[in-house]
Amino acid sequence: MIRPFLPLAGAMCVGLVLAGCAAKKSPAPKQAEAPAAVAAAPEPVRCVPARGDDPMVGTWFSVSRPRGFAGDFQALTVLSADGTMRYETQMKVGRKTRPALRETGCWTVADGVYTMQTTQSNGEAVDPGDPIYVNRYRVEKVDRGQLKLRELRNNGQVLTAKRMQPGYRLPN
Repeated sequence: MIRPFLPLAGAMCVGLVLAGCAAKKSPAPKQAEAPAAVAAAPEPVRCVPARGDDPMVGTWFSVSRPRGFAGDFQALTVLSADGTMRYETQMKVGRKTRPALRETGCWTVADGVYTMQTTQSNGEAVDPGDPIYVNRYRVEKVDRGQLKLRELRNNGQVLTAKRMQPGYRLPN
């Protein structure tokens, strides 16, 4: 749910955009030079409905302070019974609040591991094969009021979310 690497990811995105702008572009091939085999488009991600009694279904709000960051990271995640998810974040530093991400996609839980697969980020389709759009967490606790997750990596940060009413929005 929480992306502690958000500042690094943002810097990498800026670097990729700048590299793309500076790259020398070759002229488009003529029709006759087009390759015979066109690469197949990636298979679209299909959401799998959750179990009818899955306690993860709901609206979850969390506030964390990622390591090495001097502000609060707020996240609102809506996990729907049809297997779709909506994820929205903002960074709060002092009195300033900055929106960070608005993502949609699919979610699952299997063998105690919660997986988010982003299909759109800030309204744009993403490459489903890009690993940055897949996030996994160990589910440590889930009940009617609280969700506790741990990042799947050595010394992974624990993320705690509170269940909110449907329709809840991030505070300004």
